[in-house]
Amino acid sequence: MAHQPQRDAHFSYTIQIITMNRLKNIWVIHFFAIVLVLCASFEFHVGAAYKDWALVRVSVANVREKPGHASELGSQVIMGTPLKVIGKEGDWLRVETPEGYKGYVIGNSVRLKSDEEMADWRVSDRVAVSSFDQTYIYDRAVPSAESRADTLALHRLTDVVNGSVLELDGIAPYGFSAVRLPDGRRGYIRANEVQRLSGLHGKEVDIEAVIRFAKYLNGTPYLWGGTSSKSMDCSGLTKIAFLSQGVILPRNASQQATIGENIVISPGHAYQKGDLLFFGNPATKRVNHVGIYLGDNRFIHCAGRVMVSSLSPADKDYLELNLLAVRRLSDEDFIELSLSGHPWYN
Repeated sequence: MAHQPQRDAHFSYTIQIITMNRLKNIWVIHFFAIVLVLCASFEFHVGAAYKDWALVRVSVANVREKPGHASELGSQVIMGTPLKVIGKEGDWLRVETPEGYKGYVIGNSVRLKSDEEMADWRVSDRVAVSSFDQTYIYDRAVPSAESRADTLALHRLTDVVNGSVLELDGIAPYGFSAVRLPDGRRGYIRANEVQRLSGLHGKEVDIEAVIRFAKYLNGTPYLWGGTSSKSMDCSGLTKIAFLSQGVILPRNASQQATIGENIVISPGHAYQKGDLLFFGNPATKRVNHVGIYLGDNRFIHCAGRVMVSSLSPADKDYLELNLLAVRRLSDEDFIELSLSGHPWYN
């Protein structure tokens, strides 16, 4: 019994040692956890310094208002569009588009590029898809005798839409062009479905071609935020129609209403083909819709679907909308907004 206090003291000392060791282990774990977080943050910021660009690698990528598939669709970008990476949240990248629109794209829809890689891309030999319809890139060039649709479908690499940018990758037989996609994949597209990117200079815009492209989309369904020939909203229609001629319009109708020359609204509708018509709330003057003037009191726009409507109440295709503004783009405007003059492309 005389030795009991000594044993108790020894036991108490042992407990203290164990407790201290456990606390030490916890602090070690916390220390390394903090180090890992800092390293991850450092890696992203260092990576951003060298990978602060991206090229869209799918035919159409969604640009959302917030990171998440359930977030509102703000816009879309098509294959080969250069994006400025300005942030990252999980699997989502915050990006800026060539016209200045900011939003989030899922990381697997783009290929990150360094400044050096983008510099190489800007001087590479590139083509833009000129087909009005959605078309395809294949894993081989096929002789015309074997180019049945059901046969070619088995060799598709990806679909592409008008305006998609691809790098030329050598000579191909059977009327195909060999191309390289933004993610490095190689494939073949019919040569008559692409044109040299240098041809989309935007300096000599063919308004009839803009109108023809818009009319070709007649009946295409409306999609809020849609910005491709697959589906679009009202300002998406005007944007892709002018992009077919190498002109990069602002994304939204209210933004498009700030460019070009203001044309006085007249009862006789003395407007020119290609003028942009802006509609909205007459009380607040808030623009919420846009269309392209076709002549003869008619305009093409996307409201539910792409359609042609009349400004004249006497016509059967009259659509009652409040016309707030008419804007006309000049040759100088086209040059300023041209793809060829944009530093992200050249």
